[in-house]
Amino acid sequence: MKKSFVLLLTATLLLSCFVGCGKEEAPATQAPTTAATTEVTTVAATEAPTQPTTEPIDPTEGVDPENIYYVGPEREHKSLTQLFLDLKDNYLPKTIFVDEGTYDIFREYKDAGIPSPPDDVESPDYFDYNAFLPINTRLIGVGNVRLEFNPGPFEITYGESRTWSPLNVLGECYIENLEIFCKNGRYCIHDDSHNDFQDSTHYYKNVRCTYQMSDYGANGQRLGFNNTIGNGMAQGTTFLFEDCTFVFKGGDKNSAFYTHESGSSDPWHAPTLTFRRCVFQGGAGNARTVRLQNLASANLYIPTLFEDCTIEGGLYLTIYSDNSAQHYDVTLIRSGNPSVMVDKPEQNYYPVKVVE
Repeated sequence: MKKSFVLLLTATLLLSCFVGCGKEEAPATQAPTTAATTEVTTVAATEAPTQPTTEPIDPTEGVDPENIYYVGPEREHKSLTQLFLDLKDNYLPKTIFVDEGTYDIFREYKDAGIPSPPDDVESPDYFDYNAFLPINTRLIGVGNVRLEFNPGPFEITYGESRTWSPLNVLGECYIENLEIFCKNGRYCIHDDSHNDFQDSTHYYKNVRCTYQMSDYGANGQRLGFNNTIGNGMAQGTTFLFEDCTFVFKGGDKNSAFYTHESGSSDPWHAPTLTFRRCVFQGGAGNARTVRLQNLASANLYIPTLFEDCTIEGGLYLTIYSDNSAQHYDVTLIRSGNPSVMVDKPEQNYYPVKVVE
């Protein structure tokens, strides 16, 4: 059923091929294995690469009317989280419209009876303690829709704060017109297309995320993972972000956008990242606003495009494994010339290309 949903997206959206994850990213507070070295690696590119284009999407096209759902205070489905749980085994193409308003996702988690993870929960175990956007789903906000996750520091446990996010994504999806705010949670969006969801397309349009630096909890430790979005990529996954905003407020070891890949040895089946008209703000004194991390030991090639974007800060290209190289081939088209920090400049095979 996943393939049928892919066909609902424009064919040109699927021009790129990509590589894999399946392993949870390192915590935001974990330092790279080598001392990061600040190095601007930008070079002039002779011409812009050919990029996929997208067209407006009819969110109900190809969807059986029985698989169209509405969430809102006056609707049959009042809890977005509960609807996700109800549809977790439904792999058919479906559309969820969310009525205008603010949705308290932390309260929805509690009301849905989702088990509280232990404080020492291992990162891969987060699958057992979350509600996920169902596979093959178009999630559309109608009007001003805000997903809010903002419990008090003594209202949420340490384990919950490092496991629960307002929006959790695994596979094929189209997400449009949402505002997401998170404090004392994991991320605004946790999108981890591990190896069960290779070759999936993740399309975000007009999604506006703000993460506020978390408080210290009852155990005296900082709550949450403290990045605005945490994004793990599997083999062949397409990630496209258009007209999105990612803001991190506070902190000095964090990022407005954090992505990683891992677990693949096929350099020709890599993920692709594309950002158009997106804004990135904050993170580590604006030095690590966008953090692209390699967790794999194999040499991979990951095309990464920023087109007509604003990066208010820097790019951080980080290598988590000593025996690997930097894999992201970054092109900036009319997206400024941000500072670039690389863990190991001698293992950076892809200098950042800037096209004005």
